[in-house]
Amino acid sequence: MDDSQTPFDESTGGKEAIFAATYRTLETDGYADLSMGRVADEAAVSKSTIYHHFESKDDLVREFAESLLMQYGDELVLETSGTAIECVERLLDLALVGETADGQRLETLVPDEIHRVYLELRAQAVHDPDYRAYFDSVDRQARNRLATVIEAGIEEGVFRDVDPDAVAGTLYLFVEGALFLGCTTNETQWLEAVRDQLDYYLEGLVRDEFAADG
Repeated sequence: MDDSQTPFDESTGGKEAIFAATYRTLETDGYADLSMGRVADEAAVSKSTIYHHFESKDDLVREFAESLLMQYGDELVLETSGTAIECVERLLDLALVGETADGQRLETLVPDEIHRVYLELRAQAVHDPDYRAYFDSVDRQARNRLATVIEAGIEEGVFRDVDPDAVAGTLYLFVEGALFLGCTTNETQWLEAVRDQLDYYLEGLVRDEFAADG
């Protein structure tokens, strides 16, 4: 993979260069073969340089994950421009179909490599309580941001007086599930039918007068 495809600016040096090397190592070798020495080799620096910034592999990976997921979330889950219903429809289109109605494609916002690296990191939460706690926080922040979108839709008069947290949790479950399947299976065409079914769910959220105007 070309350096330009990583979500980190390696030219700035320091942690960004180390994160870029970590990203490439995870992408090519997976988490099991990740080591401080392997990252140092990929970054073309000494191990002592890596240890200058990070006390351990776990310290490196958790800080790397925080930076990666911040960008991942900002591009996909946490995007809130436009009206509330437009934001929700955009998110569902990208996650389940891979493309919005106006032609914006998921891979232009979040390259496939990021999904695979994200899945590698998330898998560690199965047996590592520190990773589990970290992803608890990540998921909570994403759901809270989605709940804020739903609350905005209620204030706009578009959404009914629904439970923002419950709706956010429902949407987030579909989004995460679709992204997980996209990384681990070849057959995803059936998700288009699921996306169509979610339109019925969205119709139940909006007020009658808005649905009639639409």
